Amino acid sequence: MNSILGRMKNGVLGALAVIGVMGISGLLWPALAEAQSEAAVVATPAQPAVLAPAATLQRVEVQGDGAANALSARRESVGALLVVNRDELLRQGDTRLSDALRRVPGISIVSQGSRGPEIRMSGLGGGYTQILLNGEPVPPGFSLESISPEAIERIEVSRSASVEQSSQAIAGSINIVTRGTARQAQRDLKLGLGSQLEQPTLSADMQLGDRDGGFSWGLGLGLAHERQLWPMLLDQQALDAQGVVVQAYRTDKREYDRSNRLTLSPRATWTLSPQQTLSTDHLLRLSRSKGGAIDDRYSSVGLPPEQAHNDLALDIRALQLRSRLNWSLSEADGSKWELKLGYTRLQRDSNAQYEGYDFSGRWIRDAQVDSLAVDQGWSLAGRHRRALADQHSLSTGWDAEENRRSEDRLQHENPLPGGLPVENLDEIYDARIRRLAFFVQDEIDISKAWQATLGLRWEALQTISSGNVFETVNKRSSVLSPVLQVLWRVPASKDQLRMGLARSYKAPTPRELTPRRFVANNNSPTTPDLQGNPDLLPELAWGLDAGWTHPLSKSSLLSVSGYLKRIEQVIVSELIYQNGHWVERRANQGQAWVQGVELEGKLSVQELLGSASPAAPALDLRANLGLNQSRVKAVPGPDNRLAQQTPLSLNLGFDHRPVTLPLAGIAGALSWGGNLNITTGGLKRLAVDRWADKSSNAALDFYAAWKPEKQSQWRLSLSNLLHPDQTTQRRVLAEGLDHRLEERLQTGANLRLLWERSL
Repeated sequence: MNSILGRMKNGVLGALAVIGVMGISGLLWPALAEAQSEAAVVATPAQPAVLAPAATLQRVEVQGDGAANALSARRESVGALLVVNRDELLRQGDTRLSDALRRVPGISIVSQGSRGPEIRMSGLGGGYTQILLNGEPVPPGFSLESISPEAIERIEVSRSASVEQSSQAIAGSINIVTRGTARQAQRDLKLGLGSQLEQPTLSADMQLGDRDGGFSWGLGLGLAHERQLWPMLLDQQALDAQGVVVQAYRTDKREYDRSNRLTLSPRATWTLSPQQTLSTDHLLRLSRSKGGAIDDRYSSVGLPPEQAHNDLALDIRALQLRSRLNWSLSEADGSKWELKLGYTRLQRDSNAQYEGYDFSGRWIRDAQVDSLAVDQGWSLAGRHRRALADQHSLSTGWDAEENRRSEDRLQHENPLPGGLPVENLDEIYDARIRRLAFFVQDEIDISKAWQATLGLRWEALQTISSGNVFETVNKRSSVLSPVLQVLWRVPASKDQLRMGLARSYKAPTPRELTPRRFVANNNSPTTPDLQGNPDLLPELAWGLDAGWTHPLSKSSLLSVSGYLKRIEQVIVSELIYQNGHWVERRANQGQAWVQGVELEGKLSVQELLGSASPAAPALDLRANLGLNQSRVKAVPGPDNRLAQQTPLSLNLGFDHRPVTLPLAGIAGALSWGGNLNITTGGLKRLAVDRWADKSSNAALDFYAAWKPEKQSQWRLSLSNLLHPDQTTQRRVLAEGLDHRLEERLQTGANLRLLWERSL
């Protein structure tokens, strides 16, 4: 306990020190800005440097929030890049980033109840999809839900790996770009009220910012109160060889959470000279969450489980800190230098109280677990870019990063008359991930119609896991990743054809490598304990993707793309019976193939009809479809898909741009729209004797925004109107029995009302 208190004290002092530095730097910002006012003679940020006067190559820079700008960046990119601008992210009033991403082409969101959503590309989650924050991999323990859509400038979705980013992107990368400093004075306030399953949510967000000569600053402030409920039913059965049920019981489970959050996000930019800029941004998030789970079991056939009722109460305090310092220099010859320094810290102090009762109502288990987990990391990256002759632009760079997770866990159980055997634990875990990478890339302007990028990235990883209950695990690996991307602009047409070839990988997480066991409350073949495997190797993949884009107007297009990937040393789960317990762990098992097709259409009715129909509605239509398949060679078919891959995702949506209200006495403009999102599940074979199934899901959303005046807006959002139950099933053949588990999660429609005001 003393070690936990000591580390809590050090962690809080460290966080306060960083916050103090942030505050002091905030006091010094105006003075530094005044000192640099003579050098910063321009009132706008320095523009990206042109690589060389004679070169026609230009690096893609996304500026502005309009749909046309996003499509323009997409057309100029040599690789398969999709940009989602701020307007699209905020249009439907989403307060969670995962809700906004659900409508993005190529992305599917899979709900996991209280564990939060999983974001997938090519239908693959579980680490196959790389999440980046301002171009850098998010640290371990990071949750996308900690970033409000209000704090985001745009989302960049790339289907192919890039040498300028980590190669851990077998399915692709999603880069979240946060808001920069203000170009002009900003005072925005947003208040929100929502409800789901009769659980209220309250939120308040404020964005402040201004500019003074070569100095600009911004500050985001967010407050939120949220209550969530996840009611579910679990049915477990065991059948003999004749199909007769020999055991059956149902669990009525209710998971719940009540949380309060405070978020601060200061940022600043100094224009030190027309060629040199220095910027910093920070994110501080404090939260307190009280939740838990209540299980009631009802036995109908055969031997009942040990516990008829259990109650878990959780009290979690969390601190998240992220700080970045960026420096850039554009030289007279067109070359550009960039340096980035970063620090992250996630501290989670939790207390869990568990009580269990048997079917006679006797109290048989009383356990308390205190845990302090700290994830922190440093990163340092450098880039240099310059033009070579008229047709080449050379980029070189490096990344260095270390992330460390340390956890102290104290478990104390009180002996009870006739109760279960007590197990008192004092466990210490420590895991470190060190990453070092170097890359070089040549952007080639072959001709007016052809462009290409050719790059090579070497990336090394070291993972060290240690603790007082297992032997130290030290794993090293390195991957050499060549990347080739080609763009062909079809002559006498605006059509574009892209192709890419890249090598990528997926490294095991420290949790997958650490031989620590996570114990299930009700151990069985369908609800086993979880344990890491220190012998895991990284998955290696070659990927080929191609895409065709046909622009129809400034904001309209049609596109089709496809991909094919071969994965070696694929990691799958295996189930073993060990020391009287069923244990699931991960293991490398050969090769897998992944392929798919994506279709997308964006249509602006007003732009397409143009002068031919002056009365055309200001209506935008959109649709995208993703079809995904995979095959694990070590698992017999059929249905031997990879990582519970989502076979199909579909979005159909429309947006009616603002129109003046025709009602007398009511001023302002009204816009509205909606979206239907469908994802399919289906049966998947995990091994010779194990299967999993997941139901399909349909989410129907509508929104309406009323802007009574230029400075204010009301937004009403209705989401998940169909609210289907989400069902998952597991089946295991073991001990001569057919074990089956069905989980049914109840969902609810979500109502949100937002008021926005520019002060």
